[in-house]
Parts: sequence; structure tokens; C-alpha cells
Amino acid sequence: MLALIPPYAILLVAFGDKTEIHFLKVMREEIQEKLEILQSLYKADLLNPFPYDDCRKLLADKNGEFEDLIPCLDLYFSDIAGYCSWGKRSLSWTGEKNKEVRQQLQKSFFQKFPQYISLKPNINESNTPKLFNQLLVHYQK
Repeated sequence: MLALIPPYAILLVAFGDKTEIHFLKVMREEIQEKLEILQSLYKADLLNPFPYDDCRKLLADKNGEFEDLIPCLDLYFSDIAGYCSWGKRSLSWTGEKNKEVRQQLQKSFFQKFPQYISLKPNINESNTPKLFNQLLVHYQK
């Protein structure tokens, strides 16, 4: 039974309100630190141009089959950048909004746009390095 109780809950019971306030302060500081990291990643990402060349290389022999790839990638990257740009202001979001955002951010590009899954094996470090890295960075955010 004790294994199911988080360690901090035991501290709260043992030391009362002062520990609870300290715990909440530490959690808030950790969240703010992570939000600052996200915001710095977002700002650094603005310095990277969209990987048009890699997309064109990827689509060169597809005869227009995936003509909406670039707009879909742009939408995917923009959605993530939009959420990251909120930074500390996202602390004011409701629990429902946090849940919605979390669900959106947990999806990879290929989960959001399954029509492009056949391109996935061709997106790699040697063939399309800029696109590969951008997808990797965005998925880790």
C-alpha cells in the first residue's frame, strides 16, 4: 500500500503545510525552467530556415503525388512553435487546455498526416538532413 503513495505525499503528511508550500514552489520553479528551455528552443528554431531543398529532393521522383507535403510540414512546425511561444504564459492555461495541448504535441508529423508515411524511410540524416533534424527537434519538444 505504501508503494502507491508518492514520496512527497508522505512528506506532506509528516511536515504539514510548510512542506506543501515548499513542494509547490519547487514544482513551479521546475515548470518555469522547462518553459524557458522550450521558449529558447522555439527562438533558436526561428533561425533555421524551412527545409525546402530537402523536401524538393524527397519529392523529386514522386510526380506530384505528395504536392501538399510542404504546407502540411509548415502547419505542423507552426503549431508546435505557436505552443512554445506561450512560454510562462502557458501556466495560466486551464487543465483542459493543458490536456488538449499535450495530446496535440504528443503526435508526430506522421501521426497527424498519415498520408505521408510512405516517405518516412527516405527522411534520414544522409538523404534529407535538414528535414530529418527539424522533424527530430520538433518531435522532442
